[in-house]
Amino acid sequence: MCVNMMDKNLKDFIDELRKASESSAVLVEGKRDRFALEYAGVRNVFTIGGLRLTDLPDVLEGYSHVVILFDLDKHGERLTQKVRSILSREGYILIEEFREKLRQMGIMHVEELYEEVRGSKQCPTAG
Repeated sequence: MCVNMMDKNLKDFIDELRKASESSAVLVEGKRDRFALEYAGVRNVFTIGGLRLTDLPDVLEGYSHVVILFDLDKHGERLTQKVRSILSREGYILIEEFREKLRQMGIMHVEELYEEVRGSKQCPTAG
């Protein structure tokens, strides 16, 4: 029998992010971040890789709410400030609480969620 070994805080985080992604865009830095979130069942994930930040409103057309989920390093902090400025000026409702929850769990890079979720899905082997 396989037991879900996911930490409760991580499980709650993923569940809340999945729910938010049903009606919101989720904005991440790169492909590995997007892969990690999609692996965890998060929908509507967009990357800024290769985009001019001023093009974001075109990319996010059709969404009014945007989850900003950039890494918690200096680069991610700068991106958050720039994107916050651009999108708030365009009238988007920004959801940034998930970054703080990552910080509280000690996860600095979004792509780390892949290993966290993947590890929790593995079943112990009999032996």
